[in-house]
Amino acid sequence: MFKIKVATYKFLINILLRLPDAFYAVLFAVVFPIYKALHKKRAYGRVEKHLELARQNLAETRKNCAGLAKVTPRDTFRGIYWNALESYRGLARFKSVEKRIVYENEHIIQGAIAECAKQNAPIAGISIHQGAFELLHRALCRYSEHVHLITDSVGDIAFREVLKNLRSDKHLTEYHPDETGRLIRELFRTKGILAMVIDQGKHTKGNTVSLFGRPSTLYLRLPQKINEMGAGIVTFRTWSEQERIIIRFESYYPPQYDVTHKPLHINPSTLSAPKSGTHAGSSDKRANATIDNSPLVTGIAHEIETWIAEHPEQWSWNYHGNFIG
Repeated sequence: MFKIKVATYKFLINILLRLPDAFYAVLFAVVFPIYKALHKKRAYGRVEKHLELARQNLAETRKNCAGLAKVTPRDTFRGIYWNALESYRGLARFKSVEKRIVYENEHIIQGAIAECAKQNAPIAGISIHQGAFELLHRALCRYSEHVHLITDSVGDIAFREVLKNLRSDKHLTEYHPDETGRLIRELFRTKGILAMVIDQGKHTKGNTVSLFGRPSTLYLRLPQKINEMGAGIVTFRTWSEQERIIIRFESYYPPQYDVTHKPLHINPSTLSAPKSGTHAGSSDKRANATIDNSPLVTGIAHEIETWIAEHPEQWSWNYHGNFIG
């Protein structure tokens, strides 16, 4: 029965990925109004609220909010929809997707690998759920024969097997979050690259940060740990524009970054929290979490806020754990 289900899922996915874009455009036009009506107080409502509050915060802090000014919830769900389709077509190695990928700032990851190699250390490549993000771990396979991907469980066992097969690459090893210990050992043994998105997580504790003046969670504990152990960290992201899919490497954080950098000052007036640094007014258990002012965490949070503000229509605002309270 298991093999039959796997074969069925594979067949259906192969058919669906090959349907023309016109079909998916019509499907979105029909389904989205229904989805909106059913999720007005859930995912759609969250996105509507998050966008408005982010715009208000950027306006109050006089930061550039041009990217957020005209974005609607429909734009963000449309972005997730089309980027998911491009992601899976790219993982299936469709030439129509692969030829549109453009790499920027490759010198950052190449320099990081070279520098860490001198110290016999690995690196982590971390990003967020923005654009065709499923392509990011495959992109890291360009730079190392040992890429270690941490993923979470989705769907039933047969469907997970199909997704794992779709994500597979000869240079890629996939791990469940429960295998963190084995992942770290293998990462330092192979001197490879840890691939991880750090803006969503389940059944795990993250780092409390400020995004758009509001308490939020980034799941940076694993990158933090390996950075303390001697690994470097490279941030990178992807987004789609017209006929191109951009994969851009952004910053390099050397090993033991928190040791060599002073904690950044956090202005309490920019946070949706009292001056003590805790989150009041929420029934969420995370409401009493303290803002993490580690230089590494604060620097990465600042980057991510900038990425989202630049391409808000391509970030997954609908995830229920993005903001606290």
